[in-house]
This record gives sequence, C-alpha cells and structure tokens, in this order.
Amino acid sequence: MLYLLLLVNVQIADEAEFARQFSKISAQALEKPKFQFTTNITYNRNTGTVEAPIACGLTILGFPDHEDAQEKCSEIYADFFSEKLDIAKERVYIRFHSPSVPTTSR
Repeated sequence: MLYLLLLVNVQIADEAEFARQFSKISAQALEKPKFQFTTNITYNRNTGTVEAPIACGLTILGFPDHEDAQEKCSEIYADFFSEKLDIAKERVYIRFHSPSVPTTSR
C-alpha cells in the first residue's frame, strides 16, 4: 500500500477527481500499480502566506532511497500541481518517506 498525503491551501473543486488524477500520476512516477495508492488530501486555508504552497508527503514501502528517483518524482509532481492547481513549481514541497520493512526469518 502506498500512502499519498497532500496538504494544500488551495481549495480543490472536485477532490475525488483530483485524487484519481493524483493517484494516476503517482503510479506513473513511481512505476507502481494505480490501485495500490491511498490518497489523503487536506485543505488548510490558514497557512499564513498569500502565495499558494503545496506540501506533499509520500510514504512508500520499497521506494528507492536515492536522489535520482526523488528528483524525477519531484519534477513530475511539480509539473502536475502547477498545471492542475496553478501553483508555482518553486512553491511545491515534497517529503519522501520509506519506512523500513522488517524481515522475518524461518
């Protein structure tokens, strides 16, 4: 299961459709099946800034923990948010988190 947490101070007109598109672009960016994503979008109008920022937290088991993968995904997400929400790319903040999966021995 892949968990997408999105915090925005821009109200999204159709959150269900946006979540579907967000999952689809995430599946492409992360090369994972679309059905594995759970999306949580939170609208926070009290960010203390006039310019719209967007914060995206991605919790992904097995995400490659190297800069190339993170840079590729960051660019894809910045383009997506810029197009869909009219947010400047430099206002997109992304945090990748890949918890370690304990191994079991038999």
